[in-house]
Amino acid sequence: MKMKNNIFTLAVAAVLSFILVGCTPETSSLGTKDYSSDDLVEGLAFTITKDASNPNIVTFTSLLDDSYHVYWITPQGRAQGSPYTINIAFDGTYTVQMGIDTRGGVVFGPEATFTIDDFCADFVTDELWTYLTGGVGSSKKWFIDLDENGVSRYFAGPVYFKGLATTWESMLEGLSDGDYWSWDANWSGVSGWQFSSVAKDFGYMEFSLDGGAYVHTVENDLGRDQNGTFLIDADNHTIKFTDAELLHDSVNDQAVASWYGETDWGNVFRILSLTENTMQIGVIRTSEPCILCFNYISEDYFNNWTAGGAVEEVVTPSLQDDWRDYVEPKTQYIMSYKMSGDEPYDWCSLDGKTKGLTITPVSGVEDVAFEMNHNKGTYKFTDIDGNTYEGTYTLSDDGIFTFDGDTPSVALSDVDNATLFEGTTLRVLSISTSAATGALEELWLGQEVYDDQGNLYEYLGYHFILQTGGESIKSYTAVLSFFDTGWAFQNSDNVAITGDGTYTFTINGSSSATYGLFLDVYKVLKDYPNYNMTITDIKIDGNSIEFDDTIIDRGVGDDATTARRYIVNPWGATADTAPSFNFTSTLAVTIKVEMDCGEVVMK
Repeated sequence: MKMKNNIFTLAVAAVLSFILVGCTPETSSLGTKDYSSDDLVEGLAFTITKDASNPNIVTFTSLLDDSYHVYWITPQGRAQGSPYTINIAFDGTYTVQMGIDTRGGVVFGPEATFTIDDFCADFVTDELWTYLTGGVGSSKKWFIDLDENGVSRYFAGPVYFKGLATTWESMLEGLSDGDYWSWDANWSGVSGWQFSSVAKDFGYMEFSLDGGAYVHTVENDLGRDQNGTFLIDADNHTIKFTDAELLHDSVNDQAVASWYGETDWGNVFRILSLTENTMQIGVIRTSEPCILCFNYISEDYFNNWTAGGAVEEVVTPSLQDDWRDYVEPKTQYIMSYKMSGDEPYDWCSLDGKTKGLTITPVSGVEDVAFEMNHNKGTYKFTDIDGNTYEGTYTLSDDGIFTFDGDTPSVALSDVDNATLFEGTTLRVLSISTSAATGALEELWLGQEVYDDQGNLYEYLGYHFILQTGGESIKSYTAVLSFFDTGWAFQNSDNVAITGDGTYTFTINGSSSATYGLFLDVYKVLKDYPNYNMTITDIKIDGNSIEFDDTIIDRGVGDDATTARRYIVNPWGATADTAPSFNFTSTLAVTIKVEMDCGEVVMK
């Protein structure tokens, strides 16, 4: 069975790899003096500073010279580098320890205490907090996905693991696609060392955001009932327990370390996946090293599941709040579309995203048209041969068109079963707007596709381009993206590339741990294969810095139509330039664009 991992991408594996090696830098200095643990105290070796505008933002800064590589044990886990900043949502008393490399190894100083006086709701709005607890003021229970009858309701069993492996890297392979070995729901048929061999009610974890971040763990297999607190690091997808444990079984009670190496069940663990009803938390088994993943389901899912008719998570396209203002604008009653000649259709997942499958459309699909008059509630389809099909429609708040009248049945391909369209409904899967004008440009509509058991499992998506009067200027969305050593991203606003000229991208923020910086121009290489962009200026906090444009990668992005300049490439020639890109307020990059420079340079 495949693990359903709904949060993370390939970047997660890179984050985990960075953390699992113990935050050890490629190079570090031992400095000119050996320090003992007693030297590494607040005020002498480091400072704790609260942000003036938001005292829930806390920064730890080393007072030693730069020759010492610095580590921290923070309320959110281990980290490295100075200064280092964390966000703490809840009031309370917290501790931090500073460590440095010495000739005898890493030495940590004593704990330093600091207090947070007020609750900051801004730091618990991430979906991880909401999925886990139900939101501010709420609480939510979670169960291991195995009950006293030996039944697993959602997963194949109570645990997955990746192993056995001899290196962290080999353990991490496959994290993003979910190819784990798993125990079947008939878990008792395998040797008992990987999970409890007796079916039982294992207890529950209850997470609360009512007055603080609290966790109550009842572990029936271990005879424990604990009350504590927890912290989520939403950027790094970790969770830390204090005075309570992650719900687990007795077999694994002595065999697990946290992601940071301690053998304490109340320490920092990795959230591998989390939805409204399912959760997977990863730990490291030390007895025979592997990544051990505990599978949990929510109380609501547990109580509403029935054998042979499991409660399925409802996945739907996620549309922006004001999507209807674009599809049915108040200033324009008649909206006319034609099917895209470049990408007329694709199969789409239930969240509305295209799968990027190979398609072979028939000639003339660009003549397929869709027109709607939302003032009168009427529509008209035109097929490849010019035949028209008319009637009335309604559009629900969920984005579902229901057509009452004639609808076409147009074969869009000779080699697959793509047809427009069979049925009476189409769903809005996504909309795209112009980076230059903000107006609607593209509309994806989906026809439901069912399997042999009658289950909806995908959409056949139709790609329509809005037709506008007069000559339009085609634009290409571009963005500058920054990420630090913890893989936290910061992006510029989108910039519209409309032709030859100079364009500037600005990121407003700060970072002292630069790892990568790249600039993407989406879809431009499809129309302009000889596109080029030269970097003419880079400003850090308003001041221009030196750089060599000739050593900065020219290439393509995540797809073959995206032009990319990898300004700081952690795996390329510019990796060593990363420290010069640390910034405290703004990072700006200016480029000169040539839509056609006469040769292919982005490759």
